[in-house]
Amino acid sequence: MKKIFTLLLCVALLASMLSLVSCQQDIDDGPKYSETLNGKTPEELYEFSQEKLKQATSYSVQTTQVIEMTYGGESYTMNQTVESKVNGDNSYSKSNNDMDSMASFESWYVDGICYTKMYGYKFKTAISKDEYMEEYMEVDPSESTLLDIPESWFENVKFEKVGNDNVLKFVVSGDKYTELFGNLGLGSITIVGNVDYSIYFDDAGNLNKLVSIFDMMLEGVSAHCESVSIITIGAVTITPPSDASSYEWVDL
Repeated sequence: MKKIFTLLLCVALLASMLSLVSCQQDIDDGPKYSETLNGKTPEELYEFSQEKLKQATSYSVQTTQVIEMTYGGESYTMNQTVESKVNGDNSYSKSNNDMDSMASFESWYVDGICYTKMYGYKFKTAISKDEYMEEYMEVDPSESTLLDIPESWFENVKFEKVGNDNVLKFVVSGDKYTELFGNLGLGSITIVGNVDYSIYFDDAGNLNKLVSIFDMMLEGVSAHCESVSIITIGAVTITPPSDASSYEWVDL
């Protein structure tokens, strides 16, 4: 059981970094497509959204995940939530799942002080922003949320109307997906088959959410990963934890 919890954490970490998501579509008279949205082609709007997120000084990413695993003939399903917020130099990150409450993680970075709550411990330390992003958030969410999609992938891609959203859909090979996320250090994780990667926009061309679904293997554990990531660009408030005085001070 100890091993499966360790593997669960590894799977959850990968799913968090990849910002995975799933959705259901309504059945109607058939899909409706358009070549432009708010005056932009799929490639132009994607590049515009990617640059807008990179330049944003305040935004949040809310992710809910369902990860189904098979290990030793047993099946496990983990529901996880991951939250990231950025406001200038201040950041906030939180992750928890319904299989191991001790695996919950929460951290604040406010005015050069990092507050961390994990494994039943609470501590704080002085740290630079770069150190915080590297040690606690792995990568800058603004740089990792959207794939750096090559120009050739946009050939014959159109906006598909799904409910109130306009969706760009891509099918990416596992090897190529891993290559695009190579800076995340996937280690022994192997993506099996293709990845369904979709991006949702509203009618005004604003980025709403990401869709990415795939299967993977990690040290003999097979997993099917689906999650939904909602991206909001705008003012967010980040303050130290209300019980900050109870956090133990440690030197990095």
